[in-house]
Amino acid sequence: MAREGDINIARIPVSGIGGLGMVAAAAIVAIALPALHWVAVASLVGGIAVGLTLIGARNPRARHAVEIGGLILVLAVAVGIWIYLKW
Repeated sequence: MAREGDINIARIPVSGIGGLGMVAAAAIVAIALPALHWVAVASLVGGIAVGLTLIGARNPRARHAVEIGGLILVLAVAVGIWIYLKW
C-alpha cells in the first residue's frame, strides 16, 4: 500500500514512446551531471550484453546474429576504453 506522497512508477508504461521518454530523461541527467558519465556508459554496455544474452538464449536461430552483436559490443568497449585512456 502506497503512502500519501509516494510515486508508484511500476504503473508507468515503458514500451514504445514511454520507454523513449525514460531514455531521454536518463540522457539529460547523464549530460547534466558529468560525474555520472561512467554510470551511463556502464549501464548501456550492461544492458546491451544482457539483451544479447537473452535473445541468444531464447532464439537458437538468432545465435549467429547475437555472436556478431557481441563482437561489435566488445569492439565498442575496447575503443571506448582506448579513447578514455588516451584523453
